[in-house]
Amino acid sequence: MCDTLGRIVNEGFALFAKNSDRSPNEPQVIEYRPAREHRETSLRATYLTIDQAARTYATLLSRPAWMWGAEMGVNDQGVCIGNEAVFTKGRYGRSGLTGMDLVRLALERAASARQARDLILELLERHGQGGDCGYDHSFFYDNAFLIMDRREIWLLETAGKKWVCRKVNVGSISNRLSLAGAEGERSPGAPADFTRLREPLYSHFSGSKQRLCQTAPLAAKAESAADMMAALRTHRAGADPLVKGDVASVCMHAGGLVGDHTTSSMVVELGEKTTVWLTGSSTPCLSLFLPWEFGTEPQAPVFPAGSAEEAVRWWRRREEFARAWVGRTPPPEFYAQRNALEHSWLALPAGAERARRAREEEEAFWSRWNGRAEEAGPRRGAGRFLRYWETKNRALAQPERPVVSGD
Repeated sequence: MCDTLGRIVNEGFALFAKNSDRSPNEPQVIEYRPAREHRETSLRATYLTIDQAARTYATLLSRPAWMWGAEMGVNDQGVCIGNEAVFTKGRYGRSGLTGMDLVRLALERAASARQARDLILELLERHGQGGDCGYDHSFFYDNAFLIMDRREIWLLETAGKKWVCRKVNVGSISNRLSLAGAEGERSPGAPADFTRLREPLYSHFSGSKQRLCQTAPLAAKAESAADMMAALRTHRAGADPLVKGDVASVCMHAGGLVGDHTTSSMVVELGEKTTVWLTGSSTPCLSLFLPWEFGTEPQAPVFPAGSAEEAVRWWRRREEFARAWVGRTPPPEFYAQRNALEHSWLALPAGAERARRAREEEEAFWSRWNGRAEEAGPRRGAGRFLRYWETKNRALAQPERPVVSGD
């Protein structure tokens, strides 16, 4: 379960944001892959071997550690893509390109949002979509995408090989088909109202309708990276997220009957330069967004290609901190200090020095707050909620799937 937001703020400046909501124990790797000329003629995606491109662009990807494809990312051409699981009528493909494969392939090969849209549709027609995308349980679905650059945003929804897409200036997508009406472009045989292909049960219990009601107005008024960070940290009214599972909040919290959790978050400023803000960790309401720019060296939470194991260790250290606060509420000074740090980083000039300073100050922040969760008192929450996290904590040290390099 996820949410992706995008807005063209003005000519030459746009904003992208996405939470990746997956199994709480599934690490996500943030990796930089430089542009390459390829001699090999094929590549192995998550489940399929397909033709390799002669050249690929530099990319920053956020991907589940066991998958080849990416949940979200941006390339050095200023193209951003996020994908969402959508639940449709009919049978899902047992094999094919995953939605994450399609995100990565389009980012590696497309210089504009329109090119990325066309490439995804071409790959969808040629190879189909499918494959098990669950970490600790089987999970099959179709996919929706928000694809954007500085000038255009495309919303693309699919059901098997059927699709519909629409160009917008601001938009958000979640875990449900939502492109109703005849506006936009569509595949042959696709209904004029694409939502007719929506599977109602999973779409309802995903909480996607409630989350879309939150993200749509937030995306429409976003003017800055700080606005998008706040959007990704949104909890619905009345939620007590650290003591109760909540699938209906943009900042998603697992527990009890809720099995998905925000495991990584990304905000991108598409201006004269491309600046990426990343938690590199779960639970954005507890995490800090750290800056990174193309043209600077990778440093945590960004890791160079081939360093997946190191990236997972970094993710797990932050995850241990977040788990300590499950069932507890951090004091106001925690949030005041975190917000002050992010505000100071946003005010600094972009570049390697800002990233270095932010990284050092973030490490000092965690050191200052590490081990203080017990000061907030005993854990609160229903027995089912607390037992869920006890089970997840025991399993965290025993990965369900091996980490892959992604090459």
